Amino acid sequence: MNLILNRNFELPEDGWYQLAPLGEFPHAAAGVTQIIDEAACNRMVTAFETIKNASDNFPGLLIDFDHFSLDAAKHSEAAGWITDLKLIPNGGGLFAQIRWSDTGEAAVKGGRYRFLSPVWAKSDCEDLGNDRLRPVCLLNAAVTNDPNLKGILPLSNRNPAEPFDFSALGKIQKEKPMQPVIDALLNKLNLPADTAEADLIAAIENMATADEAAVLTNRAETAETSLADLQTAQLEADADAFCEDNADLIENRDEVRARFIENRELTEAVFKNLKAPAEPAPPAPAVPAARPQPLHNRDSKVAATRNRDAVANESNAVKIRNRAAEIMKTESVAYTEAFRRAEQELAD
Repeated sequence: MNLILNRNFELPEDGWYQLAPLGEFPHAAAGVTQIIDEAACNRMVTAFETIKNASDNFPGLLIDFDHFSLDAAKHSEAAGWITDLKLIPNGGGLFAQIRWSDTGEAAVKGGRYRFLSPVWAKSDCEDLGNDRLRPVCLLNAAVTNDPNLKGILPLSNRNPAEPFDFSALGKIQKEKPMQPVIDALLNKLNLPADTAEADLIAAIENMATADEAAVLTNRAETAETSLADLQTAQLEADADAFCEDNADLIENRDEVRARFIENRELTEAVFKNLKAPAEPAPPAPAVPAARPQPLHNRDSKVAATRNRDAVANESNAVKIRNRAAEIMKTESVAYTEAFRRAEQELAD
């Protein structure tokens, strides 16, 4: 066992406490002898540094009250956290730097707890034979007033009613009471999990206050409203232009305009696939009516000849008109051109 305080209940100024002196210490309940030598201390320091360096948010090894963290039936809280270990040679032993919790500091400063008690799992001890074990990894520690054997450092430094069960000590305690809060902050600030503490604090300090956030929110909402108004006005202008461009295809302008505003892409796609109306064919020129045959008193032979010529001319005109219509239909040319070509063909 090791006194935490001097007789005046004053904590050491450098924050270092003797956790285990050098020597051989029997543990009657476990039936073993603990060998605390410099080799054991060095290996415990190395194991501690490995665990510490493996995490960016290492909280330290737990120091609880009376080893209650080893008993699932009991409530446990932190008295402090071991943040560093070192060996002081030539009889000094294993020393720990401790960061006390509020309740832990009050307890030791007020003298309610006087002793430090280290804990190591049996599986974390080197078997030297003949029930001799060398601890090589510190599991945690406790403040206690009930050491197992006076004047020595047992495995747990408590006085259990039954032999101590080492199976509960298989894992290193890694309590992180603030980790959920830190994780939530990192997520809220969109920062990676390995963000350094100083960077996280700087990000928190740069966060907007509630009043600043309200101002920014109002500005954003105003900007969104203005943008929405501009977008609406532009869409309505585009709808009007669309209706003008497709006036020849639109029967109900208001209906098409409403559909354009509701779904511009669909309306444009529908009109894109419409077939443009064909240009109306020019009207066929009016065929002059046959002039009425005048009454005359000519010789009947002359009259007969004249009548045959008129019938032939009329028949030829019909042929030219019919051929012109056929050329217009098959070759898509204007009536004037078709009539000229038909007249030329029939003349030949």
